[in-house]
Amino acid sequence: MDLYLSVYDYVVFGTMLAISGLIGVYFGFCRTQKQNTTSEYLLGSKKMGVFPVAISLTATHISAVTMLGVPSEMYLYGTQYWVCAISGLIVTFAMSHLYLPVFMELQITSCYGYLEKRFGVSLRNFASGLYTLYTILGVPVLIYAPAIAFSQVTGINLHTITPIMCIVCIFYTTIGGIRAVVWTDTIQFLLMVGALVVVIVMGTDILGGFSEVFKIADRGERIILFDMSMDPFLRSSFLMVSIGLTTMWIAHIGVSPECVQRFLAIPTLSDSRKVVWIFGIGHIIIKLCSVYNGLIVYGKYEDCDPVSDGRVKKADQVFAYYVLDVASSIPGLSGLFVAGIFSAALSSMSSCMNTLAGTFYMDFVKHRYPSLSDETGSRIMKMLVVFIGTTCLGLVFVVEKLGNIFSLGISIGGVTAGTLLGIFTLGMVCPRANTTGARWGAYVSLAIVSGIVLGAQLNIMQGNLKYPSLPLNVHGCNSSDFGNVTSIILNEHHDNSSVPWIFRIGFMYYSVIGMLIVFIVGYPVSLLTGGHDDIDERLLAPFLRGWYRNQRKAKNLTKIVRKDQEMHLFLGTPKDIPSDK
Repeated sequence: MDLYLSVYDYVVFGTMLAISGLIGVYFGFCRTQKQNTTSEYLLGSKKMGVFPVAISLTATHISAVTMLGVPSEMYLYGTQYWVCAISGLIVTFAMSHLYLPVFMELQITSCYGYLEKRFGVSLRNFASGLYTLYTILGVPVLIYAPAIAFSQVTGINLHTITPIMCIVCIFYTTIGGIRAVVWTDTIQFLLMVGALVVVIVMGTDILGGFSEVFKIADRGERIILFDMSMDPFLRSSFLMVSIGLTTMWIAHIGVSPECVQRFLAIPTLSDSRKVVWIFGIGHIIIKLCSVYNGLIVYGKYEDCDPVSDGRVKKADQVFAYYVLDVASSIPGLSGLFVAGIFSAALSSMSSCMNTLAGTFYMDFVKHRYPSLSDETGSRIMKMLVVFIGTTCLGLVFVVEKLGNIFSLGISIGGVTAGTLLGIFTLGMVCPRANTTGARWGAYVSLAIVSGIVLGAQLNIMQGNLKYPSLPLNVHGCNSSDFGNVTSIILNEHHDNSSVPWIFRIGFMYYSVIGMLIVFIVGYPVSLLTGGHDDIDERLLAPFLRGWYRNQRKAKNLTKIVRKDQEMHLFLGTPKDIPSDK
């Protein structure tokens, strides 16, 4: 039986879109302080509050991939992804004590300004280009995720939904700037949390309590907590999730323009650290809630998988179908969920477009035409938002041909995440690293990781590379299509050995590989090309500055002593100089 939204659900969903648009109108036209300067458009004149910025960051990084992809991943492959909580704590600590102090002290509009100060303009432009590539490739996935959910619960083709979604997002991001993005993110976050809480409470009650949820999941082999396998070709393991997610999240949070832009909108370092911890804890909680939602969905469909039964076209849509299935009796509840999914996508998309427009303008346009006025710069960035949004919309048609949204999102992020993180970290923790080393490390890293990701995705599209899901039962289905079959395993054992080993590496390792290559290539090349002798200590991680200061003092003292010795050798020691007698 097909399940679709009611009139009440459409009203709730439409209200969310209307509120997002009205916020853009307010900040763009009604507010006294207009979005007509680069400082106001990108940083909110550095007068943003701790709470809305923290919530905005959380909303930005809880995308529709999380809301839909994580429950689907748990439903098919089990709970090993829970290790994301450990990764979240490591990332939060690293941001607070390694990367954030450097950016706050330098007070640069674009985080890539750090790379210019550390390695020169060419590497700054290279990094900005990588971020542009990541955004152009990543945003279509963010658009596609809620579109398939909406298509499942409405029956409307996703190619009709995506343009409407993009137009609303482009509108309020273009005219409202960072203030509109932050405040729409805050409201959209509340909708996301509301949707998650309602689903968790209802789903747990339907199954008979928390203990029953875990009993059913354990019976279905979904509870996987500590798979300590070292096999790099698995889909997931404890090591793969903990290390892989940590590096990818640090790249996407600690050294990404949209996050640094938010941090710089806060006036002090102490307040920025509060933002980091509020964001970090909120991020972890919502991720774990999404993991739990996957178990609830499995509990509901333990005896009859809706994908195998044909009620759901793709596994990515199973959570959306579940919500409609259990919440259809309460008017507006399904609409709240769909609004939450769209909110997650809109918040991520708007942040990416606003930041990319600012990064592209500051790193490419303003650098070439420094005499441009702030008002002109603001207009150019607004036009860039429109162009970026339109381009990403067109790429949605490519994304739908690739793998599931969870693995696809991480794979695309891995193309650039490791390389970017490697460049920043090399600069902050290796004082001897120089421009030549960083450049070659980045080039080699990007080339190798891009080749791995491209090869893996091509093999997935061709059906050569598959990962079997855990058992999915159909013995409780009413459909006669299954006859006397009592259970079914999707993607029964598939031999991936025909695929070259490098393309079989787990997708969560992509960012780790990228970062390691930057160090393995970049640091030796730096030493072979003379290294770097004297840099501004503010460009180094805080814990290294005292050591570097002492090293520089010792080196300078050694130079003085050496010069003194050379002078003595040239003139002779006092006893060697003839006396007047």
